[in-house]
Amino acid sequence: MDQQKWLLVKKNFDGTEDLADGYYRLREIEGGYQIAYLVAGPCGDKNPHPEVTLRQEKQQVQPLRLRDLEVTPILNLSKDDAPDKLEELTDQLLDRFIRIKNLSL
Repeated sequence: MDQQKWLLVKKNFDGTEDLADGYYRLREIEGGYQIAYLVAGPCGDKNPHPEVTLRQEKQQVQPLRLRDLEVTPILNLSKDDAPDKLEELTDQLLDRFIRIKNLSL
């Protein structure tokens, strides 16, 4: 996972923001963070598309798991099962956060 992208996202997002194409959420959890792109569900709920849980390890964060409820079948990845795919999809999500606010490294 690109740590520079992560630091840029962390600096420019806090909580849940309703932006042009959906909801973007960054929240701190015990031992790390969660980042998610959320789409509106049929009952006003917000479904992750995807949500990544990150663990703080010293000065870096590492993706632990990813969940996407808007694909069929539902996607659940963990660091133990598919570390390369998890890294790839986490970077794609970070890119989406950066692109929506026209940020640059």
